[in-house]
Amino acid sequence: MKSKFQKIKGTYDILPPEIEKWNQATSIFQSISKQFGYEEIKTPIIENIDLFKQNIGFDTDVSKEMFTWEESSKKQLVLKPEMTAPVVRAFIESGFFRSKPLCKLFYIDALFRREKPQKGRQRQFHQFGIEALGSSEIEQDVEVILLSTKILCHLGIANTTLQINNIGNKETRKIYEEKLKIYLMDHKNKLSKLSQTRLENNSLRVLDSKEKEDIEIIRNAPLIKECLSKNELERFSSLLSHLTALNIPFEENGHLVRGLDYYNGTTFEICNMSSKSQNALLGGGRYDYLVESMGGPSTPAVGFAAGIERLLLETSLKNNDRGLDIFIGFNSHSENAIKIANQLIDEGFTVHIDTLKKSEKNQLKNAVKMKSSFYLRVEESIQLKNLNSKSEHIVKNISELKKLLSS
Repeated sequence: MKSKFQKIKGTYDILPPEIEKWNQATSIFQSISKQFGYEEIKTPIIENIDLFKQNIGFDTDVSKEMFTWEESSKKQLVLKPEMTAPVVRAFIESGFFRSKPLCKLFYIDALFRREKPQKGRQRQFHQFGIEALGSSEIEQDVEVILLSTKILCHLGIANTTLQINNIGNKETRKIYEEKLKIYLMDHKNKLSKLSQTRLENNSLRVLDSKEKEDIEIIRNAPLIKECLSKNELERFSSLLSHLTALNIPFEENGHLVRGLDYYNGTTFEICNMSSKSQNALLGGGRYDYLVESMGGPSTPAVGFAAGIERLLLETSLKNNDRGLDIFIGFNSHSENAIKIANQLIDEGFTVHIDTLKKSEKNQLKNAVKMKSSFYLRVEESIQLKNLNSKSEHIVKNISELKKLLSS
């Protein structure tokens, strides 16, 4: 039988028992973030469109893929496509910049982008991420990267590589963009149509291309490292030294710029070793100018985001479907059955109250199917069957029942 209604393309249902894997992952995100002293934040699903248009870059893929609409008041609203800008808005609006000189936040949230659905990438998707606001020290970059590697380790994701770069400050980037544009203009006719468009508006965005015709051109492009100041080079060297001391392997990627315009300084991605084009598991970096550009005080910041769907494709977590403790069946003695169920739930047992009033044979079959440890049949007498040992008991009272269940 087919439903009259189907889910919207680019969305999906998270059904049991798959939801158990999600819950395990969420628990890992929360526990490790809290271990590092991060606090959880949730922001509204709806934001003003200018929050993203003015802060993530008009020509970015994210900006072009937003779900937007106009209110009767002519105000343009959007389903949030990324989380850093909303977190920064909340940081400023709440006054956290006054009360929390080093503000460390994490989030687990649903986001929306109008893009072509594919494996691991949907129009409604979910991200886990952290944002550390207030510290310009390189040790903060190290902590953020260390936390990201801990997450992957606890998810059981191995065979990854950390790619890292430093894209400099505004002045450095301006010098590099001019140098890069000269190089790319010499190869303009060989670039993909997308990169030719990006070249006119933001030459750095060309480096983010995954188009086949662009790969070789990008590989031979000048490196931003050649334009870094002495201080920037020293900071980058210190970062790599810290990673080495922590036994975190890395690869320098001189063309890693990330996809949003607010990044500066440290940028990084952790990828799986697959040859697939969509192999980035998480990525982030510094955005020292974003808070000030949004009306807050000058506040250095660094963070990362990870697509939960992408992580779950790689994780070794299993659906933790351990089954039920007790399947309770009845036919005519419902008051007593539900009373017993209530007492058992208060004791911490997981209970399925079967309200279909089927035969004992049918109920036993369903109890086994639901991986229940015990089957309890409540009639004039109370019968308990241990579905593992196959032992059977006539139970006189709740105290005897609890004793048998715990033995």
